[in-house]
This record gives sequence, structure tokens and C-alpha cells, in this order.
Amino acid sequence: MKSNIRNNIILYFLVLLCFLVGISVGGFTVKVISPSHKQEIVSYLNSFFQLFTAQGLNKLDIFTQSFINNIQLLSLSWISGLLVISIPAIILIILFKGFVIGFTVGLLIEQFKFKGVLLFLVGVLPHNLIIIPIFIAAGVTSILFTITIIKKKLNKSNKLKEVNFYKEMIPYTAIYVLFTAFVLVAVSIEAFISPVFIKLINTYIQ
Repeated sequence: MKSNIRNNIILYFLVLLCFLVGISVGGFTVKVISPSHKQEIVSYLNSFFQLFTAQGLNKLDIFTQSFINNIQLLSLSWISGLLVISIPAIILIILFKGFVIGFTVGLLIEQFKFKGVLLFLVGVLPHNLIIIPIFIAAGVTSILFTITIIKKKLNKSNKLKEVNFYKEMIPYTAIYVLFTAFVLVAVSIEAFISPVFIKLINTYIQ
């Protein structure tokens, strides 16, 4: 991992920069959306938080939905690596992921102040400490895979038919299987650990 980061430090930096741009755009969007739309979102969040102190939420449902959401994006990143359009598509995925996090954090802090900061620390940050590096690494992996295939096809010493695409795809896919395992850990934290602390904060801090 250290060797991979060191050898592709510029690519990691560019992908990370795209993610930070997404966060910035998400945070800025909180400031510019109309008050009526913002109030609708806040009302939804309040209703959502009330479930923690009332009947509670089905943690398995949270796990399933979060896993599906993340795997859909991760699968899109994997597919993008197999296509010529991979680099723009992967950048859009990273931007979108950053936007969602930036918007969520910005809205929580703006509307709920200190409580919003606490909700971010226990409800958003823990699982994203795993999710964010996974998506950045996935983006870099897909871009590197595409570059590798293109280089081999353009190499004059190799004929196009000699490029064994499927042989190259096996280790590429294996890395994504590993990413999926880490996503499982992250969504488990989101579904089974974070709700406990969110319920405590929502109960005792108004």
C-alpha cells in the first residue's frame, strides 16, 4: 500500500483534490438553497432523529440500505475502470461522494449548532473514516487499470490481440472485492454502533 501510494502520489493527490472540491461544493450548496427546501430537509432530519427516541430504527434496514448505496457507487467505479470513459466517470463519482458528505455536515452544523457537531462526530465521521479512503483508493485503482490497458494496447512491441484483458482484470477485480469487505465493516459501524450514540445525543441534548 505504501509503495502504491508513493509511486502514484500525484494521482492520489488529484483524486483527493476532487473529493475536497466535492465537499466544498456540498457545504456551499447548504448556503444557497432556498429556505423552503432547507426547511423540508431539516423537518425530515428531525423526524428521522425522533425515531431513535421513539420506537427506534431497524438496524438491519440501515445496514442493507447503506451497503446498497455504497456498493452501487463502488460497482460504478469498477465498471468505469473497464471503459475508456473511466477517468471522467470516476472523477464524477468522487465529486458526488464529497458533495454528499459536505452537504450533510454543512446542514447539520448550520441547523443544529453544537448538537450538529456531535451528530457529525458520532453519526457521520466514524464510518466515513473507512469509506472515504476506500473510494479514493478505488478511484486511483480504476484509473491505473485503464492507463495500464491503454499503454499495452498502444505499445508498438505488442499486437492488440496479445493484450490479455481478462488476465489483467482478475487482480483488478480482486482489489475491489477487498474494498467491498472494508465497506461491510464501515456500514456495520454506521448501522449498529453510530445509532447508539445518535440516540443518546438526541435524547439528552436539544
